[in-house]
Amino acid sequence: MPVRTPARPAHCTVRPARPAAPRRFRAPLAPGLLGLLAVLLLAACAPRITDDGAQPYASPQPERIYPGPVPVQVLDRFLLASFVQHHPDAAQRAGLVVLPDGRAEPSGDIVPQDYQPESYGLELALRLNLRSFPSLLPGFTDDSRRTFASPRQWTVSALDRTSLNVFSPDLVNTLVVFATLDWNSNGVRDWLALLTQKTPHDEGFYLGYWLVVEDPAPKGLLQARLLSVDEYRGIGQPVTRTGEEARAFLDRLLCEQVLPASQEAARKAADEAAIKAILKK
Repeated sequence: MPVRTPARPAHCTVRPARPAAPRRFRAPLAPGLLGLLAVLLLAACAPRITDDGAQPYASPQPERIYPGPVPVQVLDRFLLASFVQHHPDAAQRAGLVVLPDGRAEPSGDIVPQDYQPESYGLELALRLNLRSFPSLLPGFTDDSRRTFASPRQWTVSALDRTSLNVFSPDLVNTLVVFATLDWNSNGVRDWLALLTQKTPHDEGFYLGYWLVVEDPAPKGLLQARLLSVDEYRGIGQPVTRTGEEARAFLDRLLCEQVLPASQEAARKAADEAAIKAILKK
């Protein structure tokens, strides 16, 4: 499945954050060295996910699992109802019907060969391709760092069966898989998810992304498609954007986004690498 990266305007000078090149290390005074060593010990105590090692799909055409309609699995009734209100036409095309009691159709039994992980949150943390859909996340990725499992990039604060909360000094992300069904009508179960993003630099602003993770498999990167994005500012009603309007809005926002903490983290990583090299000698 191809990975689409949002095109950047010619005037945009923001580049994805990359690991800083190791600088020539000058031996600091003893107090400075002790301080940096203390930082290393504190960082080691923070919960972090490890490198993903995920590989792209071997085939973009997965084998059909269900010969007929794929039954809907409801994981969060409130979010599913909100999703259908946001996307009535798309839900109708997908054959999704939410009943008054929160259940959904089409209903039926889930077959044993259907892929259902024990933790959707863990799968998203390790294997979601952050460059497969437009968001602010491409500003934190490059060709070698495409998932939340990139080393030194993200810290997990909460993770359970259906959700994930992961943050950096510049961006807080919460992901929830609220339903699974066959969204693209190919007989393979897809995941409906909501991603919310906010930055510590602007407390009154956050974004809500309605995503579909298409054709998830036990191995390889998970590819997501953006259905719409909600822009929240303060307590007013959100502004919803879809299609190219959403892509252009996010591209402009990414260009304007200032990421001072990420740059500081890159400098700190270079210093930590130099200290580790000294300690190994």
